[in-house]
Amino acid sequence: MGKHVLKIAISGIGNRALPKNIKDTSWLGWVEQIKQHDGFTLVGVHDISTDSLSRIVNSGYLHQSCLYTDFDQMLRDVSCDALLVCNPAQYHGVTIKKAIERGLNLLVEKPFVSDIEEGKEIIDTIEKYGSVVCIIQNWRYKDVGRILHKIIQDGMLGKVGHIFFRYMRDRENPKYPEYIFEENYPLLYAMGIHHLDLFRYILNDDFKVVSGHAFKPHWSLYKSMTGVNLFIEMKTGAHINYVGTISARNMVLHQESFVIEGEQGTVFNESQWLEPPLLFSKHGSKDVSNLTKDIGESSIREQYNKSDEFILNNFYNSIMKKEKPLCNALDGLKSVATIEACKMACEQGKSIFVDNLLI
Repeated sequence: MGKHVLKIAISGIGNRALPKNIKDTSWLGWVEQIKQHDGFTLVGVHDISTDSLSRIVNSGYLHQSCLYTDFDQMLRDVSCDALLVCNPAQYHGVTIKKAIERGLNLLVEKPFVSDIEEGKEIIDTIEKYGSVVCIIQNWRYKDVGRILHKIIQDGMLGKVGHIFFRYMRDRENPKYPEYIFEENYPLLYAMGIHHLDLFRYILNDDFKVVSGHAFKPHWSLYKSMTGVNLFIEMKTGAHINYVGTISARNMVLHQESFVIEGEQGTVFNESQWLEPPLLFSKHGSKDVSNLTKDIGESSIREQYNKSDEFILNNFYNSIMKKEKPLCNALDGLKSVATIEACKMACEQGKSIFVDNLLI
């Protein structure tokens, strides 16, 4: 007997689902990942943009009859087992609720939701209907993320005392669509959620309290603040200094840089999108070892695709084999609350306790 194939639909055909220029994009995209997976078959696609839908047909993935501009109509017409949610975050809540009530299992792009109270209601709905819901947090499952988690949980560093993380990116492109520049705290919601979720994962810990401030240079095209400087205390006592901007002016420095120090030593990395190498220096020694030296697929594209495949496999196994989701809805909601607390700290100029947002 062959492997059971699950029928899956997609809501939202943006660049993560189907890259507009595959040669210049850092990932295959979910449409192609699904095509290559032996446990899924794509049976329907929804997007409000007919131009986005036409790319599905023109690329040879589906017939025109499988495309929908009306999400409710797709739910009525298409028989499927699962839904991949790739539409803008403000629409995640209503999309997820409708799909769960139809008995579907869901794979949801980060952030899980854009509203914490809505997220709490959705978790209640998930428990009522018993759907599998997995949140895509792919920084966790790139090789650097997975190795960080392992060495910290195995005690290689001893107890972690502090993390210094710097992010510098030039996202000030006037050719971007106008809505990009309307985004609220774009650094936090576009990239910060990757980084702060990664801290939660590798430390197996949650944020206790956050303080900080936001800033924006005079040349920025964005309406909202494009940079933050955050000071974070974790529940087990580790401290994190997080500074970043999407208004950088250089094309020389790596976008991401971090240093993590524990009692027994230091790990550090400089990269664009968390690709190797991950380096380790033992306390008291000037020697440096490469913890990712045996990783063959280390390019930006290979690391993205590797983590996406890992997540898709887990989603399949969570449905078919009752495997634990890599990131469930509650886990995803905690990262949303973390981002919201960071924004509130910057706006209010005071320390915000994250758990108060989840009560």
